[in-house]
Amino acid sequence: MYTHQNLTTYFANELEVLECDEDTRAYIVSVFGKFRDATFDYSKQSITLLYSDATIKQDFFTFQNIGDWLFASYVMWPAHLNNASHEYYSTIGRLSYYSCYRLLQRRWRLYEELSDQFIPLSNEVRDILIHKP
Repeated sequence: MYTHQNLTTYFANELEVLECDEDTRAYIVSVFGKFRDATFDYSKQSITLLYSDATIKQDFFTFQNIGDWLFASYVMWPAHLNNASHEYYSTIGRLSYYSCYRLLQRRWRLYEELSDQFIPLSNEVRDILIHKP
């Protein structure tokens, strides 16, 4: 738990300049805390098959995890995205977050913002965390 708090605090401090809604920023911070272990590592799975299965089942949890894993991977571990183009993966990430928004009957705007701003947000987060001035 102590390590998780340190990671969360680190990401919260680093990303406080991220230009987005406060709920979205807090969610993005939680995404990076979520990947402190391999529970949600989709690097050896087919994102296409996972997304297809989530679509058939209308599975919020899987859509959310796909979006989160692709967002975190796009920012921190782009080498894991080696089987298709970044455009393909960002589209799946955007569609996954939009599916979450839709399944929540469009009541939680953060998923809409994550969908609409997937590329700009991930690029900004990468610049803040990886390409620090």
